[in-house]
Amino acid sequence: MTDRRWRLLGLSARAMWLELTDAADLMPELRAPVRTAPDQDQFTRLLAADPAEVGAAIEQLVRLDILEPFHNGYRLKAY
Repeated sequence: MTDRRWRLLGLSARAMWLELTDAADLMPELRAPVRTAPDQDQFTRLLAADPAEVGAAIEQLVRLDILEPFHNGYRLKAY
């Protein structure tokens, strides 16, 4: 990954970013939600991951401007 933010992320946040980028090809609402956006619970189910790790990864991704809060969830901003 050539994005400079990549090195600043923990492993779970890196994995989540890659998975969400791939999933967004089939689920456009990850990049461009209309009314609602996926929340932490939906990301946990989508990635089949531990909720605590998903929460920590979301915090890192929001802090580095990869995810952005949107209504009740998050939008994938960098892909």
